[in-house]
Amino acid sequence: MSSPPAASPQALLRRLLSGVARVFVVPVSADGQLLLHRHESDRHCYWTYPTMQRGTMRTDPATVARRLLREELGAESGVLRLVHVLPAARTHARSAVYAASLDLPAAEILAAREATGTSRRALQGLAVTAETLVALDVRPLAINDLMTTGGIPARTLLALPDLADPASTVNQPG
Repeated sequence: MSSPPAASPQALLRRLLSGVARVFVVPVSADGQLLLHRHESDRHCYWTYPTMQRGTMRTDPATVARRLLREELGAESGVLRLVHVLPAARTHARSAVYAASLDLPAAEILAAREATGTSRRALQGLAVTAETLVALDVRPLAINDLMTTGGIPARTLLALPDLADPASTVNQPG
């Protein structure tokens, strides 16, 4: 008796992304900074990764990720890679997490964003160690866990395999 044929990479990717309702993008500037939204209240400050609802379930999550980069950062990604799918939790729906390796340094992205009024949400570039990222209140925590296995979180993130294209080579910042 023979085994059933292996599923195609496209079928496996569709299955992996099935039920994804939200897309997170973790933008990394050319100079290795994480670009995060900053939220402030009278007593507390916290950061979030840029995120967007997927909308119709027919919208490809990678398309949503590219749109998010354009709308929130005013930037195009040099390399956009699917690095994780978060299961639904109390704090978020089932979510695709993309790493975006940007072609410009953080200061240029932030200045261009300010000049064009790209978004009303405050954005900040952070060059952090794993210990600092753990100490900061950056949400959701499950994304931080991907990057805090040691070393520099931006490099750790960019070294994760691309789930959409496992055969692709990983580009680590220099």
